[in-house]
Amino acid sequence: MADSAVIFFGPRKVFDEMVERETAEDERSVTYLESIRVYNARIKSSDLITRDLVLKAPERVDSCVVHADDFGSVLSHVLPSFATILEQTFDVGKLYVQNPPKRVFDSLKASQPQGTLDVVHYEYPLIEKKRLNDIYDKLQSDVLGQDEGKESLIASLYRLAAMNEERPSVIMFYGPSGVGKTETARCLSEAVGGELTRVQFSMMQTQEAYEYLFGAEHSKASFARDLLARESNVVLIDEFDKVDPRLYNMFYQLFDEGRYVDTNYDVDMRNALFLLTSNFNSEASARRAMGPAMFSRIGASVHFCDLGIDEKVTIINEHIEFVLSKLDEEDRATIEQSDVQAWFIEHAAKYDNMRTMKNKIEMAIFKKLSAPIILSGRKSV
Repeated sequence: MADSAVIFFGPRKVFDEMVERETAEDERSVTYLESIRVYNARIKSSDLITRDLVLKAPERVDSCVVHADDFGSVLSHVLPSFATILEQTFDVGKLYVQNPPKRVFDSLKASQPQGTLDVVHYEYPLIEKKRLNDIYDKLQSDVLGQDEGKESLIASLYRLAAMNEERPSVIMFYGPSGVGKTETARCLSEAVGGELTRVQFSMMQTQEAYEYLFGAEHSKASFARDLLARESNVVLIDEFDKVDPRLYNMFYQLFDEGRYVDTNYDVDMRNALFLLTSNFNSEASARRAMGPAMFSRIGASVHFCDLGIDEKVTIINEHIEFVLSKLDEEDRATIEQSDVQAWFIEHAAKYDNMRTMKNKIEMAIFKKLSAPIILSGRKSV
């Protein structure tokens, strides 16, 4: 096999940075997909010519880099033969593998000589007490209103930092749609460091959600694979109230021990922060709907309430300014001279969902801008 190998579990960005540090620009480097192509060509050649043909020795290369996405491009039977195929196609100096499925991991462990295999787990930044002030300041600047929710969230994060337990922390955001739950999760992930990992079960049918959680074909998206690739230790499960209760058992070990195991992967999620959003109107309704086994695994519940008029007006002004910043000078002047902004400020109270309100604002702006086109078309008929 390779002279040495590194198996890296973590985000692609960090994996690529590691490979770049450890390899030179003039090195001869190949991918595993190149190895597959060479292997298939050799097999085809051996079928066409005499059996006693001596195939040329594998080409020497400085390194081979295998990304997690590469495994989705090969057939299932290739996974347990990962090491064999690579060995027959290239003589590799150093092998780098990101987030391999279990069968590939087992193949590498069996084939690499003792002392030549390093397994590296990316260490995600922890939520520490000294960072809570910065996190709260970012929440205050990026998320309007929800003062009580922010205070409850900071208290929950303080508990996570102070208790220093390895098990994950699970916090549920509950309340009406469009009042800042998802934005709060995104803001928190940015404050901790890294892009938010977001899962939306409401977008999946039951069978699709089942395969996503339990891990079907290695080539398909899965919860475990997304967890392995996460950039931060903050994971948002959006609209958790839409998850089929029959799938709850897949979360028990994850929330209790910080370990998630499916058909293809075994993921370490200790010290992670799971944020579950829902549209429940109270903790009592959440408890009834989820049942005691699931609800008891939620460490804290944070209520998000409807926004006040002043907060809605602020969102209106900020979003209109955002849209105007995308327009040319002529279109911007047209909207500034119109009554769009004044109308939405006057009717701010009628909107409960800020996502819906932003969509309405954009539609009003572009209807105003496109009106001359419609009028011109009617006159020409």
